[in-house]
Amino acid sequence: MGAVIIWTGEVTNLTITGLESLLEATEKNAVLAEESGKLPDNLVRSLHQAGLFRALIPKQFGGLELAFDDYLDIVKRLAQSDASTAWCVNQSAVIAITTLWLHPDVISQIWSDPRTSIANGPPYNCNIERKAGDYTLDGHWGFSSGCQHATWMTGPARLPDNSWRSGFFRPDQVEFVDNWKVAGLKATGSFQFKVNHLVIPESQVVDFRKKPSVTNTMTLLPISLLFAVSFAAVALGLAKGALSDVIKIAQGKKPKWASLRLSDDPDVQRFLGKAMARWRAADAYLASTSNIICNEIKHDLSVSYDQRAQLRMAGTHIIQECAEIVDTAYKISGSSGIYQDETLQRRFQDMHVITQHVQGRESYFGLLGRYAISGNDETGPMS
Repeated sequence: MGAVIIWTGEVTNLTITGLESLLEATEKNAVLAEESGKLPDNLVRSLHQAGLFRALIPKQFGGLELAFDDYLDIVKRLAQSDASTAWCVNQSAVIAITTLWLHPDVISQIWSDPRTSIANGPPYNCNIERKAGDYTLDGHWGFSSGCQHATWMTGPARLPDNSWRSGFFRPDQVEFVDNWKVAGLKATGSFQFKVNHLVIPESQVVDFRKKPSVTNTMTLLPISLLFAVSFAAVALGLAKGALSDVIKIAQGKKPKWASLRLSDDPDVQRFLGKAMARWRAADAYLASTSNIICNEIKHDLSVSYDQRAQLRMAGTHIIQECAEIVDTAYKISGSSGIYQDETLQRRFQDMHVITQHVQGRESYFGLLGRYAISGNDETGPMS
């Protein structure tokens, strides 16, 4: 893995010891985070100090400018400690890339605050209109992970001509709706949010049809596919954590009416071995796909539909594989896995929220098969 950076007003090296401490803090805070429905303030501060919310922002604007492979590895390791923390970091870090379509002066202003993090959400009924040089925004967005510690909000909205824009505005300008009563990823605090006749300066509104202020691999790749691949990294970290959990359970458990401890049961050993092999295959698939395609895009400064299809396939397959790996770990655990204070139970619930996300839809295999047969892409999932 390449150098990891810590943000302290300037860019310096974060040692592996520092990263390990952050991972330990993430794991230590996982239960409190789930109970409170948000990341604890002390953990958010540590994540800011590590610069993870700005991991993919260029160094010229105070970001880490991590290679995507290095970034995915950190997300994966965070998710092994706690999936909600990794999800919030990833949601913010990836959507942060959209600031790179703003004017360089505005980009610098946004990232001048070391506490900057951005939250967004998919639009429900969102409209934007240009008036007297500014924009007026009315909208309702959902699933805004990390909004409780965000310093900027953003979300797409439709113009009268049916084209789209995304505005950037402050959390104190929105109405939050706490409907995040869910089984998993509880600590992401993914509220809905609304605005009513909010006036936004033109300088804070993005038109993605135009060229970004910064052209690099991250701005060339479609944001939805960056999410697909990076959420797959979250799933991989979560699944690895589930395997570690069930190994600990197996080492100490002898089921009722069973003649063998779980650790000595040949069936358990076989199921676990196959699950570990599937995890390694999925992990290698993500690493090779992201590495090859990012290098190709960096060289060609363009992204093909075939590359888009490969990223979509990797994201979908890995999330689905990880769900089955977690299910295997859960089945092996027996009744030990059903208790709320058991880490494996939290991972089981978190994983099955991830599979319900738009990036995890199993139906994407159908469109990928159609693309392989006909060469016809589908704009939404492939863009």
